[in-house]
Amino acid sequence: MKCCIVSSYPPDKCGVAIYTKMLALFLSKLIDVSVIANRVNSCEVSLDNGVRVVRCWRRNHLLYFFDIWRGILSERPDIIHIQHEYLLYGVRKYAILFPILLFMLKLIGKPIVVTMHSVIAMDKLNRQFFGIHGVGYRFPALKRAILKIFTRIIGWLSDRIIVHNDLMRRRLISDYGLRGEKIVVIPHGVSEPEGVMRGEKAKSLLGLGNHRVLLYYGFIIPGKGVETLLEAMPSILREFPDVRLVIAGCYHPRLSIENPGYIGIVERLIGELGLGDAVLFENRFIPEREVSLYISAADVIVLPYTDDSIIGASGALSRCALYGKPVIATDIPRFNQEIRDGQNGVLIKPNHPDQLREAVVYLLGDGEACRWLGQRLLQSFLDRRWERIATLHLREYRRLFGDQKDNYDS
Repeated sequence: MKCCIVSSYPPDKCGVAIYTKMLALFLSKLIDVSVIANRVNSCEVSLDNGVRVVRCWRRNHLLYFFDIWRGILSERPDIIHIQHEYLLYGVRKYAILFPILLFMLKLIGKPIVVTMHSVIAMDKLNRQFFGIHGVGYRFPALKRAILKIFTRIIGWLSDRIIVHNDLMRRRLISDYGLRGEKIVVIPHGVSEPEGVMRGEKAKSLLGLGNHRVLLYYGFIIPGKGVETLLEAMPSILREFPDVRLVIAGCYHPRLSIENPGYIGIVERLIGELGLGDAVLFENRFIPEREVSLYISAADVIVLPYTDDSIIGASGALSRCALYGKPVIATDIPRFNQEIRDGQNGVLIKPNHPDQLREAVVYLLGDGEACRWLGQRLLQSFLDRRWERIATLHLREYRRLFGDQKDNYDS
């Protein structure tokens, strides 16, 4: 069996690209896999740890769907697996063309699997949502109808839809009218920690000495709550003057096109709040080989996201889960499907600096609670190693491939 995965791919700097690399790597140990990937510089074909990578399409290109279709034709797969995120293939005027890709692939006659990394709750699709996401405040009802039709087309033209948790599945059925038998829940995979070191050594390598470390890991975009974290820092420092906040990430590349005015907000807030000595802002994409260094240095990981309209799995949480570190996150769908407050982490309300301060002070003041919560989080993610996630995908491929052969034989 051969599977073609359509997605962005490293060195592209996005969460879906990293997800695809890991999925393809472990699937390639079971079946033949090729990735129809976005072009970085030029069209090329390469091997990445046994995975054939065919770079043939560009993000924000009017005919990306044709380039992907042509690339898949050349690979002659048995299964076509498409990764979908709303802006993965380009900004809005290009993203809306995604159903054309599905229609063209349907003509090939092979089973189509779509992984939807995000589902937007219909009750959140209001004027504020569209305004915040750069689509303007006018005609929200029309935009809501377009998104509903767009999502239903994905359901009609795909043979299987994969989502990362039960809430995503329920919303696709209740909000968008998709058929439940088509939708399968496969969790976001987690990687075994590599290059783990003692906290003291990691802190020393980062120039943090013996300070206590709060870690934010991931891209910086509106809705991830970095502003709330910075606003909480002065009161945290009054309780624990030795705390240092490490922001291990950078502004998302798409902000330069969609929201350039947001770029620089972290630096401005650090200056306005007088946090220059208390914050290490890397402002760069952290390569995979360095991620363990930052997580190892952390005493507490903080994911203070504020956008509760998008339902999905957190790549940042999945990346950190097996390190045994305590996590503070906000009580929104991206986290409350994985974290149970007081059982394997701490959940707080979004946009509440005071609650964030209380949670940080509680954990930094109770080393035993830190260790216990970190270990409970690790235990709850153990069954999501990439080996198992790849096997779950293969099971769905075989079901679809078998159905297709049965239909053909009959």
